Amino acid sequence: MEVQWLIPAAVGIAVPVILHRPLCSYARHSLQKRGMLRANYQGRQVLTAGGVIVAGSILAALLPMLWIQGIVQSAPLRWREGALLGAGVAAAALWGWQDDCAADGRSKGFRGHFTALLRERRITSGMWKVWGGGSTGAAVALALSPETFWSWMVAASLLALSPNVLNLFDLRPVRAVKIFGLLLVTGGVVSFWAGGVTSLFAHGVWQLPVVASVCLWFRHDARESFMLGDTGANALGYCCGYFWVTATPLAAQAAMLLLFVAITIAAEFVSLSGWIERSAWLAWIDRWGRSAEPNE
Repeated sequence: MEVQWLIPAAVGIAVPVILHRPLCSYARHSLQKRGMLRANYQGRQVLTAGGVIVAGSILAALLPMLWIQGIVQSAPLRWREGALLGAGVAAAALWGWQDDCAADGRSKGFRGHFTALLRERRITSGMWKVWGGGSTGAAVALALSPETFWSWMVAASLLALSPNVLNLFDLRPVRAVKIFGLLLVTGGVVSFWAGGVTSLFAHGVWQLPVVASVCLWFRHDARESFMLGDTGANALGYCCGYFWVTATPLAAQAAMLLLFVAITIAAEFVSLSGWIERSAWLAWIDRWGRSAEPNE
């Protein structure tokens, strides 16, 4: 571990911890005022778009980290990686927010959005999110200076699909958070195997505010105080995809992309929740951490 990473790492963890309570209080008041209540899987009315807390914590931590890297330590290449993470998180959260705020919930999945476009000449909020996520992924992948057209295509596709994949799992409390953790840990193992601990920490340090924010968020999701919403699922999905794009070899990115494509296609035809609930051990993992008596 390089010494110059210690201060940014400490800031990346400390800022979400310091801001968590005031952000939660402000978000609760603002979301209630906007009427951001949605029925969850049990039919209970829960505040949605709680992911603004997670995204806000991440962005608030990245700003001083970028200041330290770019100005104090004069590391422009490292600064660019953190800046693109922040820009993508902001964009992904904004596209998710507009979908959370939309009243049109009739169209579900890619088939539903494209059917509405082709048959009804209607652009759904989900279709805007697809366009926004795709354009964000393409722009960020290009800004990362890919070596070949193929590497750009894989990176852009991974960045575009990862928010949607996490959103597909955001149907039960803390399920999306667990998938996020699994993807991030798996990416960390691949990164360590390919480049060693120095490479892992150089890329992973930017994910520290993400991990800290998610850990603080976990209990709110588990108690059903908030729903992550598309705002949070998109932001966390982007973070997963970004870590894979920046920290793992191209072959590993391509393999993860194929998995994401398979999950996306499968979700159009089968219920992921039903598939999880039919497996005893997956159902146990899925229920782990949830409160027996949700907060009202």
